[in-house]
Amino acid sequence: MARPLSPEKRNALLQSATLAVAEHGVMATTSSVARGAGVAEGTLFTYFETKDVLFRELYLHLKRSLAQTLMPDYPHDADYPQRAAHVFHRFVNWGLTNAASRHAIARLTSSGLIPDETKLAGMEPFLAVSRMMEDGVREGVLIDAPISFLSSVIEHIADTTIEHVNQHPDAAEHYRQLGFRVLWRAIAP
Repeated sequence: MARPLSPEKRNALLQSATLAVAEHGVMATTSSVARGAGVAEGTLFTYFETKDVLFRELYLHLKRSLAQTLMPDYPHDADYPQRAAHVFHRFVNWGLTNAASRHAIARLTSSGLIPDETKLAGMEPFLAVSRMMEDGVREGVLIDAPISFLSSVIEHIADTTIEHVNQHPDAAEHYRQLGFRVLWRAIAP
């Protein structure tokens, strides 16, 4: 009878994979991931059948982590600027406290190894944000652009904000507010 899989080992492997992918992208080796988790490489393949499966599971794991920060208390009934501010500031907060996760998601997303169905599954927790952007475009509150484009703009301005907050922690609030003002001007007609 096979031993049950340990959630602690799985989480250790995902944490190690986050650090490895943040540093080396998809060139990260399974041996380095296993070593970082303190397990044998064969153990990694007990939890994740292939390296591609590991990357897909890591992508979904990181997206769930981001959703746990962004979506609680999402102000569904607030106006567009308030909802956009909620998403922006929560993303910035998450990025500041989860630098490796932010870099790992970016590297996985741009790698070409994450299938569309996995990307769609990763977006499920953010459907309220997608609907807000679709409604905003339809109502003329946001510029007429694809949601993927608007999401990318939001993410890039948040990344720039995170970089400036990290470089100038004494002016963190200034850069947070400046980042959102720039964002709103970029996405509102």
